[in-house]
Amino acid sequence: MNKTEFLIGRSGLGLQDDFYPDDLPEDWRFDYYAAIFKTLSLSIDTDEDLDQIFADIQEDEEGFYLVLTIEESQLSDAISLQKLLSTVQEYANDFILFCEVSDAPSKAIMTILADYKVCFQSSKALKLNLKEVSVANTVLSFNQYPVLYSSQPWDDKKMRNYLESIASVNTKTILICKYAERDALDRMRIIAELLGY
Repeated sequence: MNKTEFLIGRSGLGLQDDFYPDDLPEDWRFDYYAAIFKTLSLSIDTDEDLDQIFADIQEDEEGFYLVLTIEESQLSDAISLQKLLSTVQEYANDFILFCEVSDAPSKAIMTILADYKVCFQSSKALKLNLKEVSVANTVLSFNQYPVLYSSQPWDDKKMRNYLESIASVNTKTILICKYAERDALDRMRIIAELLGY
C-alpha cells in the first residue's frame, strides 16, 4: 500500500494567533505561510493578489497546492462561470478548483471545467466522470487530488478519525480546515506523522 501524503492547510491567510511577525509586510504573508504549510484555500474571487501568489508558486513553492473555491451558485450559469475562470485560466495547472455541492453540475458546466483540476464535496454520490470516494460521511469527486474541506473545528479525536478514514483514498490528499489556526494545523500534522502517514 502506498503511503499517503497529507497536505494540511487552512482557508485564507488571515491567521489570528500571532502567526505572522508584527513587522511582516502584508504582501509577504503568502510566502511566510507557504514556508510552513503546503496547501491553502482561497475563494476564486479573493482580494488576495492571485497573480503574485501564482508567480510565487511557479518560482519558489515546489510541492505547494493552491485550492481555489467557488460557490455552488457559481456553477449554475455557464457564461458567468467562464468569465470568472478567465481571470485564472492561464494558471489552470497551478490550482485545484473546489466546490461543495448538493447536486452534480450539468454537462455544460463539466465541459467548461474539463481542462481544470477539480474536486467536488457532497453528501451524496454525484456519478460524474471522476474518481469518487466516500470518507467521513462525505463523497469526494475529483480528477487529481481529493480535497476534504471542513468548516467545523476539529478536536484531536476528530482529526485522527478524518486521517484514518481517508488514508487509503489517494497518495496525496489535501485537508483544508477552514477556521484552523496554527496550533490546530500543527496538531493535525503531528497526528498524521504519529499514525505513520
